[in-house]
Amino acid sequence: MLPTERRAQLLRELRVHGAVRTEEFAMRVGSSGMTVRRDLADLEQAGLLRRVHGGAEAPGEPSAPRGSAPVATIGMVVPSATYYFPDVIRGARAAVAAAGSRMILAVSDYSQAREREQIGRLLARGVDGLLVAPASHATADPETYELLAGAPAAVVVLERSLEASPWEGELDVVRCDHDVGGRLSATHLLQTGCTRLLVATRAGPTAPLVRAGVRRVVEEAGLGMETVTLPPADAPGSVVAEAMADLVGRARSGAIDGVVVVPDEVAIGLVDLAEDAGVRVPQDLAVIAYDDEVAALCATPLTAIAPPRHDAGEAGAQLCLRRVLSRLRSGEPRAWSSLALSPTLRVRATTRG
Repeated sequence: MLPTERRAQLLRELRVHGAVRTEEFAMRVGSSGMTVRRDLADLEQAGLLRRVHGGAEAPGEPSAPRGSAPVATIGMVVPSATYYFPDVIRGARAAVAAAGSRMILAVSDYSQAREREQIGRLLARGVDGLLVAPASHATADPETYELLAGAPAAVVVLERSLEASPWEGELDVVRCDHDVGGRLSATHLLQTGCTRLLVATRAGPTAPLVRAGVRRVVEEAGLGMETVTLPPADAPGSVVAEAMADLVGRARSGAIDGVVVVPDEVAIGLVDLAEDAGVRVPQDLAVIAYDDEVAALCATPLTAIAPPRHDAGEAGAQLCLRRVLSRLRSGEPRAWSSLALSPTLRVRATTRG
């Protein structure tokens, strides 16, 4: 390893981990401890680190001079930059910036073909890592996951499940656990006296996971549940209103007394329509919204499930950066990681108790 390469790697590790041990680093890069200590002395003189016993620490102030090259470049591909994913993006951006790295963002608009084009474009730019939230789970889109598994960059899959796919245990994944979110919803509704539950969801990757979580809880309680697929986001308003009116009619007839709605913008419309029709919320119909993007802004603030979106983006970026560093080292590769972050139930006015 050339001296410039060795010193660049020293600074890279310091900026990500905050410290480096001399002997450990020397063994990894195949240099002597004396050589690394000379590097540390020179870098300290330049104000880029602070030597301590056994190694060095990053200085308290930003170590890299203005205009210096980033530690790493991380490409990020998400399906949307307007709903759900802005918090994921912010979390990733914060972690990447804290590591002195750069992030490049691309949006696929839930198009599998477009996201594959964007992944290819980012790889052609030579990114060190990829954070990708594909349009679908792995079993529904093998072509995209095959591309990710063969990518030369470090890859972390965000917000999607690898379960029952060939890539389970072969790719890093960080996601919010929407199955847990469904279980939290159903448990709260049952504990507050609801017994006739319905899950109303738009089609999408989150919906089957939420439904599965709700179903598990109600079946354990010896009950049943109904499911309804809501019109897509671009459906005419009259079609959406008709679907909401049907749910209100079921509540008025007593067929349902608790509903979980994905996403929460639809839940707001349901609550307004129910109250206009004389269906009392939550006495006649308890409502839990999913995502908690705008649930608190409803005239009757909505009880909601809040996935830890910011945490997912931050943890995914940190994992990607660690994978980038592990590829620069000469040791054994890191074990693959699968991290599922549990959502939070935020109780407001649309559920009982």
